[in-house]
Amino acid sequence: MRDAGHRGRMAADPKAQPFVRAVAYSLRGAVYAFHTEKNLKRDVWLFTCLAIAEWCLRPNLWQAAITVFVSMCVFAAEMFNTAIELAVDVASGWTQHPVAGMAKDVASGAVTFVAFGALAIAAWLVASNWPFHFWLWSRHNLGAVALVTVWLAAVWAVRLWPYRVDVEIKRPRKEGETT
Repeated sequence: MRDAGHRGRMAADPKAQPFVRAVAYSLRGAVYAFHTEKNLKRDVWLFTCLAIAEWCLRPNLWQAAITVFVSMCVFAAEMFNTAIELAVDVASGWTQHPVAGMAKDVASGAVTFVAFGALAIAAWLVASNWPFHFWLWSRHNLGAVALVTVWLAAVWAVRLWPYRVDVEIKRPRKEGETT
């Protein structure tokens, strides 16, 4: 029996445990978002730049944990925004409606607030490590380096994971829009 929403092969596997299926669906959605949303692609590069800065500056473990957490909050906010936009587009029949547009603007505004919070945390990180000491080739704060490296590898693994198009989402073109 298939789950609602056309979930592909995963729903047809009766041996798969509910938790495993839930994680597989979640990863499928994350991979979709990382492959289709320009802002998430940009955020991956910004997180990579943050990781490079943290490899060089070597903040302590709690500072690295806070910056990783805030970065993941930005990714989550972008994915919530993507989900809201898709749901609003479907609910409005792919037509422009003032309420649909406002819903999408509010979701985008939430992402902006989270992003500004992330910038404030980044500014705090830079200010709290003044004067700068570059520890790139030292053993200083290796726990923080390991944490940032593991999360960077996880983000890039999701970003580079092959995306199979099970359901093609085609938004109607607006007048004058080209491919």
